Amino acid sequence: MGRGPANPEIKAKILEYLAKVQKAKSRDVAVAIGAKKSEVDDAVKELTAEDLVEYLYITTTYICLKGKVQTPN
Repeated sequence: MGRGPANPEIKAKILEYLAKVQKAKSRDVAVAIGAKKSEVDDAVKELTAEDLVEYLYITTTYICLKGKVQTPN
Protein backbone atom coordinates (compact mmCIF):
# COMPACT_ATOMS: atom_id res chain seq x y z
CA MET A 1 0.00 0.00 0.00
CA GLY A 2 3.07 2.27 -0.16
CA ARG A 3 2.77 5.35 -2.28
CA GLY A 4 6.40 5.41 -3.39
CA PRO A 5 9.01 8.04 -2.64
CA ALA A 6 8.00 11.59 -1.85
CA ASN A 7 8.25 14.31 -4.47
CA PRO A 8 11.73 15.94 -4.21
CA GLU A 9 10.22 19.35 -5.03
CA ILE A 10 7.86 19.10 -2.06
CA LYS A 11 10.72 18.05 0.21
CA ALA A 12 12.73 21.09 -0.92
CA LYS A 13 9.76 23.41 -0.35
CA ILE A 14 9.23 21.98 3.15
CA LEU A 15 12.87 22.57 4.08
CA GLU A 16 12.70 26.10 2.67
CA TYR A 17 9.52 26.87 4.61
CA LEU A 18 10.82 25.39 7.87
CA ALA A 19 13.94 27.55 7.57
CA LYS A 20 11.66 30.61 7.79
CA VAL A 21 9.62 29.51 10.83
CA GLN A 22 10.51 28.07 14.22
CA LYS A 23 8.00 25.22 14.08
CA ALA A 24 4.85 24.39 12.17
CA LYS A 25 2.06 21.87 11.90
CA SER A 26 2.11 19.77 8.76
CA ARG A 27 -1.33 21.09 7.78
CA ASP A 28 0.05 24.67 7.90
CA VAL A 29 3.09 23.64 5.84
CA ALA A 30 0.81 22.08 3.23
CA VAL A 31 -1.22 25.30 2.94
CA ALA A 32 1.92 27.47 2.81
CA ILE A 33 3.59 25.49 0.02
CA GLY A 34 0.41 24.64 -1.88
CA ALA A 35 0.59 20.86 -1.49
CA LYS A 36 -1.74 18.16 -0.19
CA LYS A 37 -1.31 17.30 3.48
CA SER A 38 -0.75 13.62 2.60
CA GLU A 39 2.13 14.63 0.30
CA VAL A 40 3.64 16.74 3.08
CA ASP A 41 3.25 13.88 5.58
CA ASP A 42 5.07 11.48 3.23
CA ALA A 43 7.86 13.98 2.58
CA VAL A 44 8.26 14.76 6.29
CA LYS A 45 8.62 11.04 7.05
CA GLU A 46 11.45 10.83 4.54
CA LEU A 47 13.07 14.03 5.80
CA THR A 48 12.91 12.65 9.34
CA ALA A 49 14.59 9.43 8.20
CA GLU A 50 17.26 11.58 6.52
CA ASP A 51 17.75 13.35 9.89
CA LEU A 52 16.86 16.78 8.47
CA VAL A 53 13.50 17.30 10.21
CA GLU A 54 12.22 16.28 13.62
CA TYR A 55 8.84 16.01 15.27
CA LEU A 56 8.06 18.06 18.38
CA TYR A 57 5.36 16.96 20.78
CA ILE A 58 4.21 20.08 22.63
CA THR A 59 0.53 19.47 23.45
CA THR A 60 0.23 18.72 19.72
CA THR A 61 2.63 17.59 17.02
CA TYR A 62 4.82 20.10 15.22
CA ILE A 63 7.67 19.68 12.78
CA CYS A 64 10.86 21.72 12.63
CA LEU A 65 14.34 21.58 11.20
CA LYS A 66 16.56 19.21 13.17
CA GLY A 67 18.01 21.02 16.21
CA LYS A 68 16.26 24.35 15.50
CA VAL A 69 13.94 24.24 18.53
CA GLN A 70 15.16 23.49 22.03
CA THR A 71 12.53 21.51 23.91
CA PRO A 72 11.97 22.26 27.61
CA ASN A 73 13.23 19.67 30.11
